[in-house]
Amino acid sequence: MTTHYTSKYLALFGICLLAFTAFLDFTIVNTALPFIQKAFKIDILLLQWVSNVFPIILSMTMIAVGKIGDIVGRKQFFYFGVFLFGASALLAGFSPNIHWLIFFRGVQALGASITFIVSSSLLSEVYPENERAWAIGIYGGVTGAGLMLGPFFGGILIGALDWRWVFWVNIPIIAIGLFCCFASLKGTSHREKNVHLDWKGLGLLIVGLGLLMYGIVAGAANALSLACIAIGIIFLGILLVLEMKSNHPLLHFEIFKEPLLLLSVISCAIAGVVSYVFMFFDPLYLENVLHLNPYTIGLLIAIIPAAQVVISFGFNYLLKIGLANLLFASCVAPLISAFLHLFFGIHSSLAIFILPFALLGINWGLSNTAMITAVNQTVAPQKIGESIGTIATIWNFAGSVLLALSTVIFHSKKTAFLPAFKTVIGFNLIFLAVVILIAVAVRRKISMKKQHLK
Repeated sequence: MTTHYTSKYLALFGICLLAFTAFLDFTIVNTALPFIQKAFKIDILLLQWVSNVFPIILSMTMIAVGKIGDIVGRKQFFYFGVFLFGASALLAGFSPNIHWLIFFRGVQALGASITFIVSSSLLSEVYPENERAWAIGIYGGVTGAGLMLGPFFGGILIGALDWRWVFWVNIPIIAIGLFCCFASLKGTSHREKNVHLDWKGLGLLIVGLGLLMYGIVAGAANALSLACIAIGIIFLGILLVLEMKSNHPLLHFEIFKEPLLLLSVISCAIAGVVSYVFMFFDPLYLENVLHLNPYTIGLLIAIIPAAQVVISFGFNYLLKIGLANLLFASCVAPLISAFLHLFFGIHSSLAIFILPFALLGINWGLSNTAMITAVNQTVAPQKIGESIGTIATIWNFAGSVLLALSTVIFHSKKTAFLPAFKTVIGFNLIFLAVVILIAVAVRRKISMKKQHLK
């Protein structure tokens, strides 16, 4: 049964504003990366942990938080995630060294994981089915605005104050969002009675994925990193075997059987590359090669989420093109962008960045809103949370692995920044091309299925 709250519009505003902070944090911190590197005098391999700890924790927890939210009540769990995110953001700003900063970023990621998943699934309680596409579009637009404003605010805060303020800026926004939610979400959030959490599977996922990701991110081909990768793969293999036999599996394998959801998975895997690899290396290129100031870097990087905002707010109209077509377009856009990245040089004019950055934003916007819409259209209500969690896990896992591999490739070149940067771009371009070939096959399968139904 759907819960009816006192004001769905105020509830939507509060939910969006709290999710906004998690999205704001992502791009605002990426803009600060070159300045964090200078402040702590660290290399790229250590700096990547500031960014990569986020998708690692998200990958380890997103499947579980969707189910936990369904079990304990989405509203209550949402509040817990927001509190965790806000407290760790405050402490991250006070970090005395890079190690404490990485730790608090990890705690932030756990809070963000809950906020990301539960906020989007909470919309199904606030809005009836015939209004959800509109609400999802607004949600995608507002959270996209967080991504867009992050680089802009980051440039201003870093230039006028200090990089630590990119964490502290979240606190007043969270306070306003909580006030709106407390005023509108006064009912008890619905709890799904038939949802079960596979704790054994969750343990295997956390240990296996954690060890695998640590081994890859560590980058060095030594005994420890290789052992972590091997043990991680073994644990994940055991997990897959047990999940196939479980009556209440942690992983929602059904999404791979539905072509539309499979295309969503592919689109989101590509979005992982966009949101982690390109968002990590592009600000570093702008600072290290072009030597731009933080204001200019912030404005240029803001093009990516700005395109996402435009896509998200217009998503309800874009649906006329067809959901499958939108998902396929989101796969192709980053491939074109990656190709254009190869032409970045030491004297590139600022205008050359508009199209490739906008194409990255198009992928991000379509992947997010189209995925949520596809899940709401094809999945039973009691499985919406776990389905979004599964796909979001793939998003973050793909992004984290590609970022880890990219930083290892970058560091191994031992050349000037620009040649190493272009090698990384070429590596990701090959990956995108291979994945898009799979997307072509899935898109064709969707077309054949529609023809068969006619």
